Amino acid sequence: MRRCFLWLMVCGLLVAVLAAACDGGDDGGPGPTSTGVASPTATVLPFPFEGPVGIDLTTYGVFHSQGKPVLLTITVAASEPITLYYRTTQRYEIVISDAEGKEVWRWSKDKAFGEVLEQVSLEASQTLSFDETWDQRDNDGQPVPTGNYAVIATSTHCDADYENCGQLSASGTIQIRPS
Repeated sequence: MRRCFLWLMVCGLLVAVLAAACDGGDDGGPGPTSTGVASPTATVLPFPFEGPVGIDLTTYGVFHSQGKPVLLTITVAASEPITLYYRTTQRYEIVISDAEGKEVWRWSKDKAFGEVLEQVSLEASQTLSFDETWDQRDNDGQPVPTGNYAVIATSTHCDADYENCGQLSASGTIQIRPS
């Protein structure tokens, strides 16, 4: 009886680990929402980086089925107290390019941003996270073909004098496969 109970516990743990690893994939399961709004949250630094601020891009897997939304999360983290300076209300940019390096999709295309000087202060180990979804359409609204794509996410924050904006980026590669 004890052996059976132990076996059930091990199997349950394995199922939980596999479910967590698969959560948010391209199977239509739960994943980030497309809010584009973030507020600072205290956390342990979620990824390694050098310097006072770092950026990470999560693509929720390399392989995505053709025609299904691709979930993306951009995380900006601080290793020490820092103020991020912005010239507009835009906090990030996402650009997707095809295998030849040609831009296919730009998140900010056809969006308007308020032209205001803003500051966001982060404490050590705080992050800003932004969730977006790419619908696998190009800048003209046409579905993209199967293939490999580069995803580049850039934080649009600037130096304290509001210069040198958009110097911090992260990238990843995804593959769109036939459904």
